Amino acid sequence: MKGRLLSLILAQLNMNFAISHSRYYYLEKRQRLWEGILIVVSIIMTALVLSFGVYKLACAFYSQAAIINQEALTLTTGILAAQFLMLILGVALVIAVFYFSNDLPVLIPLPLRPWEVLASKFAVILCNEYLGLLVFITPIFVAYGMRADVSLISYALSAIIVFLTLPVIPIAIASILSVILMRVVGFTKRKDILTIIGGFLLTGLIIGVQLYLQTKLPARGDEQEFIMQMLSQANSLVAVMGRQFPPSIWATWAVSEAGTSMGLLSLCLFLGVGAVSFGLFLALGDRFFYQGVLSGFEAPTSRRGALVDKQGRHGFSKRTPLLSLAVTEMKLFSRTPVFVLNGFIGFLMFPVMFVVLLVMGNDPQMAGLWDSLATMPEFHSIGALLVAAYFFMLTAFSGIPFSPFSREGKANIWFLRSQPISGHAAAMGKALAAEIMIVAGAIPGLAVFEYIARLPIASLIIGVSLGIASSCALCIWGVLLDMARPMLDWTDQQRAIKSNLNTVIGMLIGMVALFLIGYLVYVLFRRGYSGLVAQVISGAIIALILGSGLRVLRVAGDKLWSRVEL
Repeated sequence: MKGRLLSLILAQLNMNFAISHSRYYYLEKRQRLWEGILIVVSIIMTALVLSFGVYKLACAFYSQAAIINQEALTLTTGILAAQFLMLILGVALVIAVFYFSNDLPVLIPLPLRPWEVLASKFAVILCNEYLGLLVFITPIFVAYGMRADVSLISYALSAIIVFLTLPVIPIAIASILSVILMRVVGFTKRKDILTIIGGFLLTGLIIGVQLYLQTKLPARGDEQEFIMQMLSQANSLVAVMGRQFPPSIWATWAVSEAGTSMGLLSLCLFLGVGAVSFGLFLALGDRFFYQGVLSGFEAPTSRRGALVDKQGRHGFSKRTPLLSLAVTEMKLFSRTPVFVLNGFIGFLMFPVMFVVLLVMGNDPQMAGLWDSLATMPEFHSIGALLVAAYFFMLTAFSGIPFSPFSREGKANIWFLRSQPISGHAAAMGKALAAEIMIVAGAIPGLAVFEYIARLPIASLIIGVSLGIASSCALCIWGVLLDMARPMLDWTDQQRAIKSNLNTVIGMLIGMVALFLIGYLVYVLFRRGYSGLVAQVISGAIIALILGSGLRVLRVAGDKLWSRVEL
């Protein structure tokens, strides 16, 4: 049984990372070998740059924490942030990998227990999480180990063990919640809609619980006594910071106290809770997983035929081709739970952050801070630029405009290619659909932000206009990128977004562009220019990016479209 499970895990990893396909395509056939080398080098360079940035931030944080004798807070902050993000994003990822994989029709008839299938898919999720942790957590461990007085061997050993087991608890919790959700939804008829709603509700519940635990502070009047009591003990703030997610406390002590009895006890506790969580997940999965799949959650087949039939009789006769393409794209996207959960889960984060700021604003001290910010010179101009940046960030981090052709897959791309439309029209339809969905998803966060900031109508209109223009520019370039190198050969739908290198490239492009424009605005304000000048220059840059994208699309759209392989 162990050999069978190991073979299954290796096969899943092979499909997830396309190891055999890449080896055959790049090494044996030697087709576009330069592309593979460029991709690998770019990923390594980007990872090194990000890791170095995290390392410098961790060193700076350690220096400040050491002043108040709270050095271990460096580890707690990083571990807690990593586990918190994995728990929030894990629901959508787990639902996609467990219930919407194309390999389920092959795996279910095999003589495999449900827990074996789940364990292999769980291993795939862990390996994907390790890639992010290498960039985010490893530099923090290195920074702490170089600054703190630790035993090198015991510290390195404990850090490696904690690193390998860090995703287990949050992913196991997300898996348990997802298995229960999908089993309950399996009793209903509107499974897709309830899967989307349930996924968002679970994510909102996780965030809400975390915020509730975070805001349980001492009663007013006791703050000074509470702070003095905490600062009187070394690393006492670790328990306060980690109360959101207690395993982060155990992981912190396991690493920071490596080689001591306290460190060993914390490590055993951390590993024990992880093993119990994983065991509970396998037990529930073995009982309910196949029921959820067989009740209608097999890897979904194409719905384009039915949708096209309806559009052919009603949609195309009443709409322009461009609008028809956009509407069809939005319907296909919204009717696929994996795409909606992965594409819009980030849209839930920003409104929650704004709500936290709103709740904190009810505090007299925070209200005073807001009042002082509102009276700052050029506050309204800065607020308008922040609104524009909000739209741009949502676009960059959603992945929607960077995977429209990839999401079609080989099963559906043939239909789009067979339509009497040009590549320019196909790309514009995809870009328009992405822009509409992003603007719709931005409205809740925008409403909360406006309630907090109370920007004048003129500033709000300017900010929204700049935001829509910047978002549209990024959508155009994102669609061009995905048309140039679509990822059509995927085994499960979440890979079309999460494992698509185009979404990573788009995110990096968005971060770089936002940093450069933000730095330019900062320089303008430092040199005494008005907010209106900053807005005009930012608008000009955005217009230039948008215009160049439209120009490239008009010139190269048909050529790129003809190169898309069926």
